[in-house]
Order: sequence, then C-alpha cells, then structure tokens
Amino acid sequence: MVKILAVLVALCAVAHADDGLDDGPPTLLGIRLAAGRLPVLHEDMSTFSLGLGLDHPIARRWHAFGEYEYVWLDRGDATMQHGTAHRALAGLRHTVAQKLEHHMRSYIDVDAGGGMSIVNDSVLGTRSLPTGFAGLRAGFDFFADDSPSRIFETELVVRAVFVPDGSGVMAGLGMQWGN
Repeated sequence: MVKILAVLVALCAVAHADDGLDDGPPTLLGIRLAAGRLPVLHEDMSTFSLGLGLDHPIARRWHAFGEYEYVWLDRGDATMQHGTAHRALAGLRHTVAQKLEHHMRSYIDVDAGGGMSIVNDSVLGTRSLPTGFAGLRAGFDFFADDSPSRIFETELVVRAVFVPDGSGVMAGLGMQWGN
C-alpha cells in the first residue's frame, strides 16, 4: 500500500514535465454523498457516507485522486446496532469517453484504487479493513474563464468495494471545484 501511494505522489510531482497539457487542468477539491452495502465480519451493513476528495490531472485523460470518507454503518434491523468508519482511499481514474461543447464537457471515467478503513461498531468493536475498489464515473464539467473557480464538476459514481469479508457496492453524487 505504501508503495502504491509513493508512486501516486511521484506521478503527481512529475505530471507537468511533458504530458502535453497546457497550463490549464486544475486540481479539483470536492465533496460526495454516497450510500451502499458493505460486509463487515460477514454481516451485510448499509453504509451512508460524506466524503472529501482531491483530484489532480497527471497526463492526458488520467487523474490521480485521494479521498477521505466518514461512513455511518447500520445493520438495518431493529436492534439499534450501528457503527462508524473512517476510510482513506487513493486511486487513478481514466476518461474513456467525453464530449466537449462550448463551456461544458460530459464524460465517462473508470477508476480503481485502494486504501484503509478503520471501523468502530457497537457490537464488533474497532477493526481495520484494507479496502479496494473499481468503479465508473459519469458527469459534467462546466468551465468559466472569468471566475475564481475555473471549473465546476458534478458526478455520479458507482463502485464495487472489496474488503477481506467480501465485496459490496456504493453509489454517490459529488461536486468538485477547481481554479
């Protein structure tokens, strides 16, 4: 995991050396609300999360990103057993299709990566979970040259999430800004 993060940091550091990008693609800062299902100790739990993300272009159609999510866990039964988690992820995303218009770009990206979750559950206690994911993003970028935020992005994200106890799914709606 440390090696993967070191490679991502190195890619971000040298991204503008010769990648063919003009002085333009901004680093994006954003938020996301998401919901899904995740197995923890072989129990399927509902998840609701609020995330913060940082996205940086590293080459034409490639972005490196990092995310932090605060996650609420719920078993969905009447026992009031619940938990929370902190999840940190890093990954790469690649644009597979896009359409540019006057001040807007629509796109479809694939993304993949990994990270770590620290889960604190009312029954299971605290445990760490290595986490992997692969997913699909679709969204719109709106460009404005005369604004302090040159770009505003909205996106829909759907991901398969892999933890030691199995796999789950999450879907979320996010917004990002950049200058």
